[in-house]
Amino acid sequence: MSSDVQLFEKRFAIGANTEATISLLESKQGLFIQLQTQKNSGTDAVTEARTAIPAALLPEMKRAISEVERILSDRGELDDYDDAQAYQQNRTIAFANESEQEFARILDFYKIRWEYEPTTFPITWDDEGFVRESFTPDFYLPDYGMFIELTTMKQALVTKKNRKVRLFGEHYPDIPVKLFYGKDYKALLAKFGIKSQSGSLEPKSSDTQPPSRHRDS
Repeated sequence: MSSDVQLFEKRFAIGANTEATISLLESKQGLFIQLQTQKNSGTDAVTEARTAIPAALLPEMKRAISEVERILSDRGELDDYDDAQAYQQNRTIAFANESEQEFARILDFYKIRWEYEPTTFPITWDDEGFVRESFTPDFYLPDYGMFIELTTMKQALVTKKNRKVRLFGEHYPDIPVKLFYGKDYKALLAKFGIKSQSGSLEPKSSDTQPPSRHRDS
């Protein structure tokens, strides 16, 4: 990856003479997140270890970090939380848009268990076998064994999403995924008697607590 363009770099010390570096690199093969450690010896820095992870797998890395945080919290290693339960209770989901948040509330109201973006699926690879694109469905309904993807955005992004769902179906034909377009989503709201008020879609429920990543009703 000698012709890489560095888009981002973050360095931090992990020892008296050792640094870790996280970089975002762009190459002919695509975007990569590079993890590297180097030992400083006088004016020279000697790389000890280096690995590059396709940026398309960033959602998997974020889930891994989240699980590490949960374990460290349970072991009392993080000052912000007493244990893993406290960590989970104080952690809320950063939904990509309002439609996802409202859909989660609908599922909660009708006591349907769900998980938000639990899995990332590679859908295209380069000639060397590295992941170029991935698809992370919005919701997984464990009681139905089905993934749900909401597409209530502008047409240009809908076209891109349609392509990803098509590639997903080609590579994972045995995994069911339901794609909700804007009209499908509005029909769903109408079916359950949910009205839009000031641009916000609210189920007829007094439960307004922010959803957690995993909901077991």
